[in-house]
Amino acid sequence: MSKNDIWYGFLQAGAQSSPVVRDMTLETNSRKTVWLYNHARGKFLEYALEIVEPKLRELEDGDIPLKELDKAFNAARKTFASGRTAKAWAREASAPEATAAREPEMLPDLDTSIDLIDEDA
Repeated sequence: MSKNDIWYGFLQAGAQSSPVVRDMTLETNSRKTVWLYNHARGKFLEYALEIVEPKLRELEDGDIPLKELDKAFNAARKTFASGRTAKAWAREASAPEATAAREPEMLPDLDTSIDLIDEDA
């Protein structure tokens, strides 16, 4: 990861505003979304590009010390990004057999039980 792959900025979203960091090497499952480290939440969140891009601005001196933001980002990235690489979806798009061979994501078990008591009986 080079310094050119990292962008430090600020998400202007009213009460949910936060310093953010974008690591260009992290992939999402869609070209329409992006991972941002959200400092206020202390974790990476996936954002829709169409919605978040107009709300991003460059980090300013009074927002947060860059050293503090960078330290928190690097700590969160170690646990979040192990094994993630950039733009795997672009490589997979050119190799349809690779996409078809991939195991489907497992969804968490949900309690879908239904009470079938007949109240008329």
